[in-house]
Amino acid sequence: MRNTLIISFLLSFLFILLQCRRDNQTDEEGELGFSTDTVTFDTVFTTIGSTTLHFKIYNRSNNILRIRSISLAGGSQSFFRLNIDGEATSSVTNVDVPPDDSLYIFVAVTVDPQNEDNPLVVKDSVLFDVNGTLRDVKLIAYGQDVHLINGEIIGTETWTANKPYLIYNSMAVDTGNTLTIEPGTSVYFHSGSSMIIWGRLVVNGTVENPVEFRNDRLEHFYDVVAGQWGTIYIDPISTGNVIDHAIIRNSLAGIQIGYPSDYQIPELTLSNSIIQNVSYTGIYAFGANLTVYNTVIADCASAAAALLRGGSYRFLHCTVNNNGVLAASRSGASIILSNIFYNPELDETGNYVYVRRTGDLVKADFHNCILYGNAVHEFQFVHTETNQFNYRIDHCLVRASEDSIDTGDSEHYNALIFNKDPEFRESTDRYHPDFSLDTLSPAQNAGDPVLTGAFPFLENDLTGQSRMLDGMPDLGAFERRE
Repeated sequence: MRNTLIISFLLSFLFILLQCRRDNQTDEEGELGFSTDTVTFDTVFTTIGSTTLHFKIYNRSNNILRIRSISLAGGSQSFFRLNIDGEATSSVTNVDVPPDDSLYIFVAVTVDPQNEDNPLVVKDSVLFDVNGTLRDVKLIAYGQDVHLINGEIIGTETWTANKPYLIYNSMAVDTGNTLTIEPGTSVYFHSGSSMIIWGRLVVNGTVENPVEFRNDRLEHFYDVVAGQWGTIYIDPISTGNVIDHAIIRNSLAGIQIGYPSDYQIPELTLSNSIIQNVSYTGIYAFGANLTVYNTVIADCASAAAALLRGGSYRFLHCTVNNNGVLAASRSGASIILSNIFYNPELDETGNYVYVRRTGDLVKADFHNCILYGNAVHEFQFVHTETNQFNYRIDHCLVRASEDSIDTGDSEHYNALIFNKDPEFRESTDRYHPDFSLDTLSPAQNAGDPVLTGAFPFLENDLTGQSRMLDGMPDLGAFERRE
């Protein structure tokens, strides 16, 4: 009996030992699976590189799966780069994947410059050798050659639409020089980069071919991420600036014009343009001379237009619709008017102190505009009695607390529509917004025809459609289409 128990015990132990060995044996015949058969990169700029994408490989068997090699078909000459288990490489050998487990393969790409104006396509494959059987995952990247502007101060130049311009480490237009940007040109900014105008900026976009200023991350996800680059900064010494038919998006501030402690008066006419998805302020102005018409300012984390320390401003047939930005809480009113600003400046001891800066608000006029947002009150007025503080809001749809606005004050207010939804066609889809007016919009036929008729540049809306066919212009940047 005792011998029988010993034999049974030894047989059981041997069975367990064999089972463990079988569970941990290396198998080159296992089933290799993939999370995708193709990894596709959106447009990347030549020499700059892309974001990193990944895919997963799966061991669907009950045994350890040994992959003899993982390699790029193009080898060390490939445009693509792999990272496998923390190692940057173009090939590895004898990779073991535990049973019912997976492994991430990370891929990045840099496209060499080809001096071509059209997009490039580069391809490769990641090859997997399992016991002599080759499997692959295809890699595709669409590249674009660019004019790279890296921390440069430029003179008089004309930028054309033959290929994009990529701004790294910011750039500036020197004093006494003019940068002219032709229709259809795209200007991309790397993280933190800005365009600084000491000279003059002339943007000549058209309805069909606007000029675009945006971030350099072109993956679809980044289309709605605010704050990816700096701003277009117009220095106080800069005059005669014109921006027509431009799209400015995903920046920290759309346009900053002027500087709190500098009392020179910068100038800008901004027309037929869109500023959208900004992590701070759409237009950030200090004592500037600014005319804005047929323009949309939408989705800012702070103000849409902060007109500070005085200045002279006209907004004609503009649409403001401020619902904030994704992943950030919105702060402040959409329209801020002030003739005073407390500016942090270094004192003689090297410490920052707030210096009171004041200036005359010669005028801040809003005519035939939509001034709307998701805050209860979209206006903030900050002024000192010692400086001029002139403003007028006339024939506008506004989002405001009615008890905070004296509608009997005809000097400052006239023909306002309070707190009615403008009924835009599509203002909530951040990927495809449409701030034109829907059929039942209260902004329809609510504009002042005398104003629109007095200025030839207001006859057509942002899209080039006539406002005066029925003699009654709509509010905002768009005339409603039947």
